[in-house]
Amino acid sequence: GAAEELAARFGLLFINGYALDAETGAGGMTFRRSDGSLRSHAITNGRRPEERIESVRTFVGQAFRSNPGTSIEPLLVLRDGTEVVLPEVAGQFSEGTPRVAAVGWLQGAVLRHGSGRVAAFGEAAMFSAQVSGSGEQRFLMGMNNPNASENPQFLLNVMHWLSGRLDESGGGRQP
Repeated sequence: GAAEELAARFGLLFINGYALDAETGAGGMTFRRSDGSLRSHAITNGRRPEERIESVRTFVGQAFRSNPGTSIEPLLVLRDGTEVVLPEVAGQFSEGTPRVAAVGWLQGAVLRHGSGRVAAFGEAAMFSAQVSGSGEQRFLMGMNNPNASENPQFLLNVMHWLSGRLDESGGGRQP
């Protein structure tokens, strides 16, 4: 909800809820090129073959859509079985908590604004390195999660695209 007003200025409708995959629940989601949930784009293609991204892992977060007429380039697209859960109190879910199907909604997209570029993501943990819990309950989130091995390169590619070092063909100026 904190980014809702800022996102709206760019034609994005951020949903103040939790994006959950029906299969994994709050365990996060993996977006894959092979199933179309990770879209082909200069960011996912990289400048060289070793920068190509095949999967990106997120850790809950929210979903968003674009307003009609907003020209966005989707990166992370929610699959069938994904829903947005809308609790009255953050993090507190019950059988009666409202849920909305979110297939086709986004967790990541980019757009151009004037002469600039904007990257919008409904999930921040994917760009961090966190440890939650301890002992047997210890869970690695973000870039140090074993299922998120391509997240660091993905973030670097996003930064290269934002800075103009990565062009639309996937190539770009070398550092």
